[in-house]
Amino acid sequence: MKSPNITELAASTKFFRGMTHDEIDRLLFRFNGVKKSYKKGEVVVHAGMSMNRLMPVISGHLHVYQRVMDDREVLVREVGTGTVLGLWMLHNPDVTNWPATVVVVEPCVTLSLDMAKVRKFLGSGEPEVAKLALNSSRLLSAELFSVWRKLSVLSEPNLVDRIHMYLLGLHHEAGDPGEVVLPFNRERMAEYFGVTRPALSRALGQMRDRGLITWRKNVFKIMF
Repeated sequence: MKSPNITELAASTKFFRGMTHDEIDRLLFRFNGVKKSYKKGEVVVHAGMSMNRLMPVISGHLHVYQRVMDDREVLVREVGTGTVLGLWMLHNPDVTNWPATVVVVEPCVTLSLDMAKVRKFLGSGEPEVAKLALNSSRLLSAELFSVWRKLSVLSEPNLVDRIHMYLLGLHHEAGDPGEVVLPFNRERMAEYFGVTRPALSRALGQMRDRGLITWRKNVFKIMF
């Protein structure tokens, strides 16, 4: 089977949604667009690196880590296909360095676009600007909703309620399948909720004993 070229890959992303292949070709050339592939465990960007590339994720799964006061790196977000790394910085030119470290969890393919050239294009008034601006605003809105959802989860008064709300969100995202697959292991899950792994295990055990969940490795069956 013939591998898709970079234009076909770009056309599959939400960032270039609604554009013809000719339009995408012109923009990829203009933005110095290239395809990048990353292996599991590879760091895509380190916190503090110069922010000069915009990266729509075509496939794979990544974790975003933020350094906290005691110098630990804490998991703050999991991202995957459809995400555009660096999107909110595209609209905030005062931010010049990546604020977090992004690590590949599953083999990943991204596009890599020149941030300054994309930003300049969005202010140019050219024909494709409206499409790209609309796509960008929709993606940014989705990112903000994701942040709001995590804040809602972490604002719950106890850990069982936080886990309950988080699993319920995954449940709805997956189209109400009755089962959800967690995007990380127990250690990372504990980091996500800001607790120790033993505390997480106790909370999950309480939920299981109350008949709210069962699980097999990272596959959770929701019964609430």
